Amino acid sequence: MKALIVDDEKHVRDAIRLLGHWDELGIHTLLEAADGHEAAAAISAHQPEIVLSDMRMPGQDGMALLEWISMHAPQSKVLVISGYDDFELVRHAIRYGGMDYLLKPVEADELNASLSKAVSAWQEEESARLQAARQSIVVNRMRPHYHDRLLTELVAGRGNGQAQIQRLRDELNLPVKAGNCNIAVTSLSHLDAECLAKYRSHPDLLVFSVLNICAEMLSTPEEGVAFRHLDQPDEIVLLHWGSCNALRPLLEKINDGLQQTIQRRLHFGVSACESYPSGIAAAYQEASLRLWRRNTLQNAQRFHDSLETSSGSNKGLRLNAYEESMRLASMSGRASSVATAVAEWIEPITQLQIISAEQVHQWVEEMEWILGRWLDDAVDSPPASDEDAAEEQSIPFAELPLNSEGLLSLSLLRSLLEQRLLAAGKALTFHPNTHSDPMTDIARYTDAHYQEDLSLQQIAARFYLSREYISRKFKQQFGLNWSEYLGKLRINNAKLLLQNPSLRIVKISEMVGYQDEKYFSKVFKKMEGISPGEYRKTLTEANS
Repeated sequence: MKALIVDDEKHVRDAIRLLGHWDELGIHTLLEAADGHEAAAAISAHQPEIVLSDMRMPGQDGMALLEWISMHAPQSKVLVISGYDDFELVRHAIRYGGMDYLLKPVEADELNASLSKAVSAWQEEESARLQAARQSIVVNRMRPHYHDRLLTELVAGRGNGQAQIQRLRDELNLPVKAGNCNIAVTSLSHLDAECLAKYRSHPDLLVFSVLNICAEMLSTPEEGVAFRHLDQPDEIVLLHWGSCNALRPLLEKINDGLQQTIQRRLHFGVSACESYPSGIAAAYQEASLRLWRRNTLQNAQRFHDSLETSSGSNKGLRLNAYEESMRLASMSGRASSVATAVAEWIEPITQLQIISAEQVHQWVEEMEWILGRWLDDAVDSPPASDEDAAEEQSIPFAELPLNSEGLLSLSLLRSLLEQRLLAAGKALTFHPNTHSDPMTDIARYTDAHYQEDLSLQQIAARFYLSREYISRKFKQQFGLNWSEYLGKLRINNAKLLLQNPSLRIVKISEMVGYQDEKYFSKVFKKMEGISPGEYRKTLTEANS
């Protein structure tokens, strides 16, 4: 969690820093601001959960700041620390969401009691927000799956027949013909790794959160419809009937809603369909192209209605031109050699004015392909089975080296490539006679960290191996693919914990790595044939 201390006097900010039991309260980042203007900028940039503010400050004072927070960051919990015992100030603080009003000089016990109350309130509301999002998922899943399929067929150019159009009209109340139709496309793979990590255990939660916001902003099906492109699971597509001038404000409202829900804004590729429905497929392709060819080096706009770059502009910077030097540096095992080899490729990139999202994705895919080929050439392993391929496909979103604004971070790209090359070098120079091997190390790590939020993508990143390689080798060595191994490990440990009648099932779920009790019960029943509660009951009956 993050906290922001706002006071025009530095010694007061320092005193609050010293008095707070920040680590005990789970607050690991402390920010500072000297007035309301600096505070608003810090809140917009960092979204702190807790704000501690003075009331009388030069520039924008605490009263104006509280009003701003109530409008732009209502989820933040505000504590007022003031030198004025003024009824009007107290009333203003309460009116605009202040949780407590502390008088200077503040005592440590008083401060930490208020902080604890604010943290608990934020956590309770965050839990409620997540619960509401999960309930929305259930509601959305009640919609027939073929609705998304029908719309996917439409934009893919496979559903323009009159019967198909009439079915869309009957099922979704969409117009059979429309004078003006616009299309917007966004991709969840354009979100940063930190955001995607929050939804790793429940990737559909992210999809449905975005869809729900879109649905809220579209008043009726006659205005427009949003859906998940089933052929491109990371894509959300929005069809909008009306003028182009009305689409941009709608997308801005959607991004405002997303900022409140997932603390991120998305990029959209936008195109107009001149002849609906026959021209919808071409309009979708154009919107998707505009999204992927946006310039990831600028943040001036979120909506892309023209092509900003061409796909072939950076062909000379492909990784395969540097493959041999990278492979030799990788096998040297020296971080300095790897850094030099990577810098040789990165340096020309730093001179570019335009780098498209498409190009970033191609670099990451090329890196994965090169490293996978090195490992396949070095280790004689069988081709991936259909089951292994299915496990690979369970990872819905590729993590690109983008920041929270959806822009390219060259430092992340550099770090990603250096780490993967160093680990690939370890795998390439691995000798079977040594005491360890990568799959055993992965199994040991999984055994030690099964309570955490793990995924195959995370394991691949940690051990710097391709997901496909881990899938093949892990199953070859242990008889289970990695996700099955993790699930079996968690459920076996849950069975041991269920022997303790004082432990609640929801607590056991968390202890073995499942944050959602319902999902834990579903997995448990799938593996054991009965629910956790029924399993505990059989233990009780056996011991009675």
